[in-house]
Formats: sequence, C-alpha cells, structure tokens
Amino acid sequence: MQLGIARLLLGLGLCGWVLTMVPGPTAIATTKTPSSAARVGLQTYINARFGYRIAYPSDFTPQGESQNGDGQVFIGKDGAELRVWGGYNVLQETPVSALREALRHCRQQGRQVTYRTVGQGFFVVSGYEADGTRIFYLQQMVRPTLRVGFEFIYPVNNRSRYDRDVTVIARSLRLLPR
Repeated sequence: MQLGIARLLLGLGLCGWVLTMVPGPTAIATTKTPSSAARVGLQTYINARFGYRIAYPSDFTPQGESQNGDGQVFIGKDGAELRVWGGYNVLQETPVSALREALRHCRQQGRQVTYRTVGQGFFVVSGYEADGTRIFYLQQMVRPTLRVGFEFIYPVNNRSRYDRDVTVIARSLRLLPR
C-alpha cells in the first residue's frame, strides 16, 4: 500500500514538473522558464517561423534572431555558444540519414565523437572539438517536413556546469502545436 502511494506521489510530482516546462499561451520570444529550469537559471527562446522552443542559460547573451528567422545564437561570457535553428526537411532525411551526415561533418572538422544515438524522430552526437579544449553536443529532431535542433559548444574546464545545463536544454527542445 505504501509503495502504491509513493508511486502516485512521484507520478504527480513528475506531471507537475512537466507542466511547468510548457510555456503559457501568451509566451513571447524570451520568457522566464519556471521550476527546474529556474534552478539552473534558464530562459526560453521561442521560434515563431518553425514553431519550436528551447531553454537557454540566462547568463548567455542572445545575438538576435537570424535574418531568415530560423534561429538564434546565444553566447556565454566564457566563450560557450548555443546555436538553435529550424528548417524544412527538403532532402526528406530520416534521423538515421541525418545522423550519418552529422558524423561525416564531424570527421571533416576533426571532431572526436564520444557519444551518438538515434531514436524515433531524433539523433544526438557529442564529443570534443579538434583541439580538445571544447565539448560539443548536437541534437536534432527530424520530421518528414521539418528539422529543428541545437548545438551547444562549451569549454572543457566548465564541464561540471555545462553538462548539467545541456541536459536541461536537451529536454526543453519541443515543437509547438500548430
């Protein structure tokens, strides 16, 4: 009986956490993200053109949305960069084919890939930049007509902070209802 109550309370707590991650209907391009995201000091960027949202560290400086409205770059004081974008899937790639292309691009740049995964509708690639001083984390959602994603590049010497941040950022990437 006590185990059942504990599971119920845990489930309700998780539902509450998930609901706090969803912006309200009046959300604008940059809003405060409540609850667990606030714990690590994040804000939310919403892209109207491609209909996605993602959290970013509140101490990062937004560089302004790109001219074509596909995304934005956010820069940290220590040189960390978060790049977010959306686009049409004109080549009709799948998560597997998009992952193959990302791995090819990593090889061309001399990146050392230490992690890769592909799932239903997404892929992730992570590792070290060619010089070994920065970590990269690339995640993309791949749909039949749309691709959205982000790449987070950060200094190895700030890994303890950014490894936590990238986990929250990755979980925050969502397509908005259209």
